[in-house]
Amino acid sequence: MDTYKLNFIEESGLVLERLGMTRMAGRVFGYLMICDEDQVSFDDIREALQASKGSISATTKQLLHARLLEQTTIPGDRKTYYRISRKKAGGMLKERLKLFITFSELLEKGLTLKQRDDEVADWLLEVSTFYSWVGNEIDQILVKWENTKEEIIREKQSHERNRSE
Repeated sequence: MDTYKLNFIEESGLVLERLGMTRMAGRVFGYLMICDEDQVSFDDIREALQASKGSISATTKQLLHARLLEQTTIPGDRKTYYRISRKKAGGMLKERLKLFITFSELLEKGLTLKQRDDEVADWLLEVSTFYSWVGNEIDQILVKWENTKEEIIREKQSHERNRSE
């Protein structure tokens, strides 16, 4: 693997680490982004990243749980393969949004159980309200995205082509 690809894999590790995942999760995700195969086996990932079985096993579980990765199979082959999720951007965001709504509901329950009106109560009210508000706004954004995404993607592709010329 060339230096540019190795650097990209490491950069991916650092970015996903800042997003709360492990650096290895970012490295696996980075590798799968630039891999030219439709799907890659567990052993292929382990060999490419020179990592232990335990590390790759825990990492693929984390990425599967985050819905960034999918498991696939090949008929007649007993191995499990992995690839970048084929889930659309809006669907991924909606799944994340469900977690925000659940978190908001938890905060609201905490607020109702709280006896004292204090800074924590103020925080619970603000944050739970914020997450509810964000949920409503994101639903509107997703509708707009679905209605305009082809145009936005074409504009980005055109801009990228013009930049590379």
